[in-house]
Amino acid sequence: MDNASFLFNNDTTTSNIGAITQHFSNDQKQNFPPLVSTYNDKIRPILDAVDKLRGLNVTQHGIPLPTIVVVGDQSSGKSSVLESLAGISLPRGQGICTRVPLIMRLQHHPGPVPEFRLEFQKKSVMIMEESRISEAINSATVEIAGNSKGISNVPLTLVVKKNGVPDLTMIDLPGITRVPVHDQPENIYEQISGIIRLF
Repeated sequence: MDNASFLFNNDTTTSNIGAITQHFSNDQKQNFPPLVSTYNDKIRPILDAVDKLRGLNVTQHGIPLPTIVVVGDQSSGKSSVLESLAGISLPRGQGICTRVPLIMRLQHHPGPVPEFRLEFQKKSVMIMEESRISEAINSATVEIAGNSKGISNVPLTLVVKKNGVPDLTMIDLPGITRVPVHDQPENIYEQISGIIRLF
């Protein structure tokens, strides 16, 4: 919406455009375009429905779903883009850091306390402190893909409910590696290419 985000509640509507914040009364709400004034009522439920279908793995049965997927070479800054959108820190380090697909579900949360949850292999882990998100992702990655530098197509889902984040679902995939390093399998490039095609 061209750098403009709109949040709705029962009393006022807040418009954030760049660094300018304006408050509108209920009488002034009628001037907003239909797409903006009905965002929470019509668009959010669609995004939630897509997330539920993705959780049922319908894509594995040939049913395509609209998805924002971040793809690129290893250490090309993919995770940094997601960090700037979500306002959180993701795992960093030398070599391949993203070893499993990371599905990030961002949801605007009007409350003062953000909520973070990690879902994988039918588990749901609440993350009580924002500073421990990277640690939780690393632990879950080791549980799924092992301690080596190998990868897996089993996804992690990170749910971020935080004031000011956009309502988006994005998938961060392992960076493309053409030459295996350390104890990576010889066919690491083919494995990553297969994951990209899967999503």
